[in-house]
Amino acid sequence: MDAFEIIAARFFEVKGYWTRIGVKVELTKEEKAALNNASMPRPEIDIVAWRPGSNELLIIECKSYLDSTGVRVELLHGQDATANDKLKLFNRAPLREAITRALVQQLRKDGLLTGNEPRVQFVLVAGKIYSDHEQRVRTACEGAGWKLITPRELADGIRKFADRGYENDVITIVTKLLERNH
Repeated sequence: MDAFEIIAARFFEVKGYWTRIGVKVELTKEEKAALNNASMPRPEIDIVAWRPGSNELLIIECKSYLDSTGVRVELLHGQDATANDKLKLFNRAPLREAITRALVQQLRKDGLLTGNEPRVQFVLVAGKIYSDHEQRVRTACEGAGWKLITPRELADGIRKFADRGYENDVITIVTKLLERNH
């Protein structure tokens, strides 16, 4: 598990979602063949979050990039040479559609989704966005129907943990220490 994914999952949990980190999605041989990748390993989703009350299923891609240049808009347009590997779900619609179908079916089979079809929303959580790219990244996400959680939105949400009651949770305790002693 990645520390950034744990923090992002907690961010969504306090908003009323249950979360799972590192969810492997089972694609059939036929689905893999249709994607021209018969030997594809099981795709892994950084975080899956579901809010039962609204039947909203989030498929969350996390990119911390804290000690690098940050998320660049080129990653979201497939213009970066590594974009197809780093943001496969964003840049490959057939893969995204296959994973969504398979994930919903898998969650139903496991008894984790019931009732009507969930409203699926893709989310990109960024720990850092390159220089002046935030608005362009937001525009690209919105254009693709994705929700963007910016570093500021993530930090502001985590800061609110300091006001919550006591929870024996590392993120909450660290936040309380930092916010109450700065």
